[in-house]
Amino acid sequence: MPEAGNGKFTEEIKPFYIPGGDTGCLLLHGFGGTPLEMRPLGEYLAAREITVAGVRLAGHGTRPSDLKGLTCHDWVNSAAAGLEELRNKCSKVYLIGLSMGGTICLHLAANYRLDGVVTVCAPVYLDLRLYLTHPFRYLLSFKREVDHNIKDPGARKNHYAYKSVPPGAVLQLFKLMRSVRSELKTISTPALLFHSRGDCIVPPGNGPFILENITNVRYKNLIWLENSGHMAVIDYDKDQVMSETYRFVTVLDKRE
Repeated sequence: MPEAGNGKFTEEIKPFYIPGGDTGCLLLHGFGGTPLEMRPLGEYLAAREITVAGVRLAGHGTRPSDLKGLTCHDWVNSAAAGLEELRNKCSKVYLIGLSMGGTICLHLAANYRLDGVVTVCAPVYLDLRLYLTHPFRYLLSFKREVDHNIKDPGARKNHYAYKSVPPGAVLQLFKLMRSVRSELKTISTPALLFHSRGDCIVPPGNGPFILENITNVRYKNLIWLENSGHMAVIDYDKDQVMSETYRFVTVLDKRE
C-alpha cells in the first residue's frame, strides 16, 4: 500500500492538466490524499473532450510534516488558484471534489460564479466521538483507517495517502467544515451530490444535510452509492460516479 511522500512515489504525485473542449472541470482530492485519486475520473472526462485539471492541495502529496503550520485557507487558496487558471481557459467551469475536496468545492461555490459543483462523500460535519475516543488511532494510522473503508482490494492496494496526519491539520479540517456549514444556504450553483451508504469515515447523513441546506439551488440531486466505502471515486461505484458526473456536466443546461 503506497504512502505519499515515500521517495520514489513523490515524483508521481503531481497536479495534472489535460486540455479538451471549452468546458472545464477542476478536480480536488481529499484530506491526506493526492491528485492521483482523482486522475481516473479526470481521464474519463478528458476522453470525452472536457478540459480537466487536478489540483494538489497545499501540504499534500509530499510529507505529512508539510501539513504542519498550514491552515484550511492554504488548502482553499490552492483550489482557488486552480479555479482561476481554468476559468481563463474555459467558458464553463465545474468543480468536482472528493471528501474534503468536496467541502472546498462547496466553499468556492458560495464565493465564486460557477456552472456546477459535484461532491463525493463530502463532510460538513464528522462524528467527533470517534476522534475523541481514539484520537491517536486516527492520527497515527490515518491511511490504514481510510484503506479499511475501500471495498475494492485493487483500489486499496494502489491508494496513495499519508500514513499519519498532524493534529493541527485535523483541527483545520473541522474549522473548514464549520465555515462551510454556515455558507450552504448562500450557494446558488447547481449541485450533484454523491454519498456512499457504507462510508465509515464521513457519516452518510452529510449527503441529505447538504441537500436540504442548499436551498437556493435551482437544480440539486443526491445519488446514493451502494457498493463503495469512503473513496468512491476509485472504489466499486467509480463507473457510476464517472457517468453521472459526465451527464451532469453535459446536460445541465437542458434542466429547468
